[in-house]
Amino acid sequence: MKKIIFMFLILIGVSLLAQDIQRPTKSVRAGDSQRSASRYIFSSGGDAFLMTIKVWGEVRQPGIYEIPIGMDLVELISSAGGPTDRAKLTAVKVIRETRDSTHCEVLTINVKEFLNSGDNSEIPEMRPNDTVVVPLKPVQYFLTSLAWTQQVLSLVSVYALIQYYFNR
Repeated sequence: MKKIIFMFLILIGVSLLAQDIQRPTKSVRAGDSQRSASRYIFSSGGDAFLMTIKVWGEVRQPGIYEIPIGMDLVELISSAGGPTDRAKLTAVKVIRETRDSTHCEVLTINVKEFLNSGDNSEIPEMRPNDTVVVPLKPVQYFLTSLAWTQQVLSLVSVYALIQYYFNR
């Protein structure tokens, strides 16, 4: 009986360790393996210039995108699958090179305000080589650490049960 309980407890411990948060991955669009130094790309359709933009953080499909000139931040986030439930839309960052390309400037955009009001005057148009970072809500950091704490405590209780049954 003790061996069965011991094996059951080990299986529970292994299953807890095997749990992993699955994050969606994005298949990178055309030209992903060999990035050219060019800022603009002529589309395969032959009627539009495309520019390369990087999207990081809490969107459904982060990655490198080749988007048409004139696309704004909300359209870009939408083309990346939209924000996740964990996204902090009040502080989306757009990192872009300055005109002289010596350093970068960081714009902090409140996309949630746009969603509430519909006023797109604060939503920037994307420029070549921009990087968009959609941050995580602060409460998510706490919830993630809480989940890890719960797993550690579960392992400690499994260990305590094993010790109890072997010392009995």
